[in-house]
Amino acid sequence: MSSDSVRRVTGCQTAGANARLGLFALLQARGVPAAEADDRVAALEAGVVAGAQSEVVEVDGVAPASRGAAFADGWDEGVMAMGEALVGIVDRGVAWRPVCRGR
Repeated sequence: MSSDSVRRVTGCQTAGANARLGLFALLQARGVPAAEADDRVAALEAGVVAGAQSEVVEVDGVAPASRGAAFADGWDEGVMAMGEALVGIVDRGVAWRPVCRGR
């Protein structure tokens, strides 16, 4: 990754952590139990990652034709690998939380 990409990701991570803390403070002020607040924030975060996964899999099969068949095969394999990696992140983040498993 370029240094600009790293800087942007780092900034988003910081903003996300601050937003998470702010949400917890707001939910606590409204009397939401900590465990419920954690479940709700985790569900929100999982939804964001799931949305990113949906965007990634949309580029399956759209490699530039000018790059050739081998490039296209690698492109599609990369898309699948990234899509599965994002699903894994969602699974790890919410594995014990029933709110994201439809319960």
